[in-house]
Amino acid sequence: MVHHSEIVLKGRKRSYFEMKLADNIRQVLGRGVCLVRDENRLVLCNPSTSAVELLRKMFGVSHLGVGYRCSPEAGEISETALKVLDPPPPAVDIDVKRSYKQHPFTSQQLRRQLAEIVRTRLGVEVCKNEKKLYVEVTKSNAYLYVEKVRGFGGLPVGSSGNVLCLLSGGVDSATASVLLMRRGCRVDFLHFHSYRSSQEALEMKMKELVERLTLYGLRTRLYMADFTPFYRIVLESRTRLELLLFRKYMLETASKIVEHGGYRAVALGDSLAQTASQTIVNIAAVKTSADVPVFRPLIGMGKDEIIELAGRYGLLDAVQKQYKDCCSILARHPATSADWRSVEEKWAELGVEKAVDETLERVEVFGCTFKAGVFRLSQTGRVLS
Repeated sequence: MVHHSEIVLKGRKRSYFEMKLADNIRQVLGRGVCLVRDENRLVLCNPSTSAVELLRKMFGVSHLGVGYRCSPEAGEISETALKVLDPPPPAVDIDVKRSYKQHPFTSQQLRRQLAEIVRTRLGVEVCKNEKKLYVEVTKSNAYLYVEKVRGFGGLPVGSSGNVLCLLSGGVDSATASVLLMRRGCRVDFLHFHSYRSSQEALEMKMKELVERLTLYGLRTRLYMADFTPFYRIVLESRTRLELLLFRKYMLETASKIVEHGGYRAVALGDSLAQTASQTIVNIAAVKTSADVPVFRPLIGMGKDEIIELAGRYGLLDAVQKQYKDCCSILARHPATSADWRSVEEKWAELGVEKAVDETLERVEVFGCTFKAGVFRLSQTGRVLS
């Protein structure tokens, strides 16, 4: 039983979200999976042994119940309960929920009947206990299980639109992208690298990180951008605005890809005042020429909170690998309180817009999918092709 939580509140759009979740489950487990809808749950018949671990990490899944299905008759439910409690535990708590109210028994009546049978036939004490027997009765079926697995919740990926996330390779941007996926966004990535080729950057770190993220995103696209055009322009400028100019350069490049690729917004891993470039003044100083919404899911979080989230989603191993990040090559002592006018003036003076155009001509695009338990990463072309 695959249970969701937020989807129940979606009113007339509920079927749309349930279908998205069902489509995502079929992609992860394979098209041959037997999946049916039964009121507020999705039911998988005879799932594989790996299904629980895969589904647990899917956004939109509140929790999973692994057990048996039978007809919604009291006698059949009682016999199935004995099967579920084999071998018998010392004590059990019985939790009965009846969504269809026209059955000839109430939830309490069914609970008392099950408690009596469990006591007399199994010798199991029925009381408040960590071990629970869950019984869910719908119009056409009853579901009984003792194994309840907590999921990550949220909304199904693909139900809230497409977002392009600037992915640095560090913990912040990776965690920000997962939080947006949890809210139903389909997230693709733009990465600026300082290596000789996109393939070298992928082998160093980015392939593993994008695969980890695609475990949640299911289908992602990675834009690999060589930042050499920018570095060549600012190399001789010796300005403390270098890092802010680089952030504007990344945002301008992202904005052009957003317009070309049909994305709804750009996402950043900014956390207020965590670094010099992320003071409130500097965040406001970096503007884009395009009218593109910019999401910052981590803006109010501290580093410890971000690392804790990254650990929960299994990202720490990938983000902690040694990697030559572009920002580490730029100014070590950037301005902490820059005015947006000075950033714009320096941008125009150095002609950084040319670097954006040159970068876009060289961006390589890779597609990554997680389908039927298998990752696939392949180059699909160039962004302007």
